[in-house]
Amino acid sequence: MANETKTNPETPEKPEAQETPTTHELAKIIGPEAWDFLQKYGTTILVSAGLAVAVALGLGAWQNHKQSQVERAERLLSGQPMPEEKLGPGITIQRLQMIVERYPKTPSAPLALLALAAQFYSQGQYEPARTSYLKFEQLYPQHFFAPAAELGRAQCAEAAMMTDIALASYEKFITAHAGFYLTPQAVFGKARCLELRGALDNARITYEDFLAKNPQSPWEGQVKNALQVLDMKKRALAKGQAVTGQAPGVPAVIMTPTPAPAPKPAPAK
Repeated sequence: MANETKTNPETPEKPEAQETPTTHELAKIIGPEAWDFLQKYGTTILVSAGLAVAVALGLGAWQNHKQSQVERAERLLSGQPMPEEKLGPGITIQRLQMIVERYPKTPSAPLALLALAAQFYSQGQYEPARTSYLKFEQLYPQHFFAPAAELGRAQCAEAAMMTDIALASYEKFITAHAGFYLTPQAVFGKARCLELRGALDNARITYEDFLAKNPQSPWEGQVKNALQVLDMKKRALAKGQAVTGQAPGVPAVIMTPTPAPAPKPAPAK
């Protein structure tokens, strides 16, 4: 009888060979940021069991690295002293630029970029302010404050006397963001631009339309004041008198959703 081949029960069967992810597949699994980090810091990518260990260690280091960046960006944005950076207290343009340049992927970066644009604007540097707002729109198009950056860019154009560009930007904003908390400011910006172009009747219509649609608006008093100034200006022009300035529309406000309260009157002596 032919000899039968017996299997030694004590000899374990060889496990099926498992495929090891390629470098390209690994980069897709852990994400581009973690993969760049692992490459940058020279982590050795092993195979089989060693691969899982290397990835776990790499991801842990990456998370710590990201957390460190978040904390440093928050410290910069808070204005607290940072001796290691030779920075005293206070929020300066230098601080804000450091956040934007060094930590662009932290939660502080979008706020720092808006604050940087606002600081440029307050100093009369309208082109750097406009560029900062535009950069915000490009880097953070889905951010909650993206419309604020869009409005800020229009206000920079208005302040730089690029009235046609500003007017077109305000009209676009009004159409795209109906009912948004910053839309009233775009309406007032449109009215100011119309006034600067000498279209006083159209400016008045813009203000009156706003009052008709928003009878309980907190801006009502300021809008009525702007209408009075427009009427005075129109009467002066009818008499051939020179007129300077414009109606006191709502000033540029980028991150404040409601108007500042009126100052309290001084107590009677």
